[in-house]
Amino acid sequence: MKKLLITALLGLGATAVFAQKQFGYKVEVKFDQPVKDQKVYIAHYFGKGLPTIYKLDSATVVGGNKATFQRTDSILGGLHMVMYDGNTKYFHFLLDNGYNVDITVDTAHKAHFKQNQINKDFEVHEDKMAVFQKERNKLREDMKEAKKKSDSTKIEAKFKKVVEEEKVFRRAYVSKNPGNLLSQIFNAMDAPDMPQGKHYLEDGKTVDSLYGLRYYKQHFWDKFDFTDNRLVKTALLDGRLGEYFNNLVYPIPDSINYEMDQLLKRAEPAKELYKYVLHWLGNWTVDNKMMGVDASFVHLVENYYSKGKAYWLDSAAIARYQDRAEKIAPNVLGSKAPELILQDLATLQDVDITKATSSPYTVIAFWASDCGHCMEEMPKVVDLYKKELKKMGVQIISVPTKVEGGNDIREIYQKWNVSDWITLVDANNKGKFRELYDVYATPVIYVLDQDKKIIGKKLSASSIKAVIDHDISMKKKKS
Repeated sequence: MKKLLITALLGLGATAVFAQKQFGYKVEVKFDQPVKDQKVYIAHYFGKGLPTIYKLDSATVVGGNKATFQRTDSILGGLHMVMYDGNTKYFHFLLDNGYNVDITVDTAHKAHFKQNQINKDFEVHEDKMAVFQKERNKLREDMKEAKKKSDSTKIEAKFKKVVEEEKVFRRAYVSKNPGNLLSQIFNAMDAPDMPQGKHYLEDGKTVDSLYGLRYYKQHFWDKFDFTDNRLVKTALLDGRLGEYFNNLVYPIPDSINYEMDQLLKRAEPAKELYKYVLHWLGNWTVDNKMMGVDASFVHLVENYYSKGKAYWLDSAAIARYQDRAEKIAPNVLGSKAPELILQDLATLQDVDITKATSSPYTVIAFWASDCGHCMEEMPKVVDLYKKELKKMGVQIISVPTKVEGGNDIREIYQKWNVSDWITLVDANNKGKFRELYDVYATPVIYVLDQDKKIIGKKLSASSIKAVIDHDISMKKKKS
């Protein structure tokens, strides 16, 4: 997966042409306190915050206190920074095609802007936010000292007031300067106002406790302009995507797939935004620890990567995405467990893992005796089986992935005091259990229902019973 990430990021580094009448920029920087650098740099964000930045330009320092950046080709505007003092110090500013920016850096390393009005406005904003931050920090200290609930309540009210004042400040700027780069950034940052008062279900009597959450989700992206590529050159997009998909989207593949499709459709007109969103979603779905989300990675590969919509990736990179999806697809939640012929440890007779038990629930545990994490987790499975699962009629299929004659497995079973598990091994090295059950690290634990449908995958011992209990509850409701 590291190769996928590296290749995708290389593709993301390409800059789209942002057509305006005047291309390029001129940025003049004067340091009140001379710097030792021979060169200073302009860098930009790409969707996420520090330390992930990319150098855009460099300039030679003249006389220890002056540097001029200039170019005439088109750039993609956004939030940038000048890095100096061996790249240990920096200040932010806005940059776009046609900008002529005159900056003085005082001895306290604070940047002051001349000529360029939008950066003058940005400086006013940064000063204002520093005041708000100071107020928030003081309130946090006050909260630590609060003795009574009434004191805490008052402090919380003051904190909310500061947050509201920040919103009012930014929104007032947007209303006076609609569409400029700073307003676009402010809008992209703007979270929906939570509705006040009680809201009721259709019966008019029952309080709708989820109304606020639904409202927030429904309006989450209202002010984010998905047609403006410049927003990818800020530190905002990664956090906004994370909040939306981690906190607001219901974590089942159907819901995730719908939300991904809707967002990608909105971002499609802006190539750089679209590129980042698809890249982010690909990594989020394939690396997600939430059970079942990997099915949404398969959805992305089938509907985007394999259909030429990740146009910045070459065929080798696409093939790696497809290969990963092919390994996940056979074992997504809700699908029938794939047939897999292994050998019984005692008899070495062939056994199809999907036909090895007729119990209402089957736990399949792939593990290795030389895997430290396995030897921590498997005794927990043993304990759970003895205390809870056995009396529920659950059967354990143990699949040691490395077997040398079987004696070490038998010794481990004796230590665990286990005698009634089904133990299957790949004695002939033909089982393809790694590909079919995505076993590229151990332990890997699945739960199957009576029909051998996968209802849990890549579980910890502590979550096995919860998965079974949930399935029992859902089947009772359906009946």
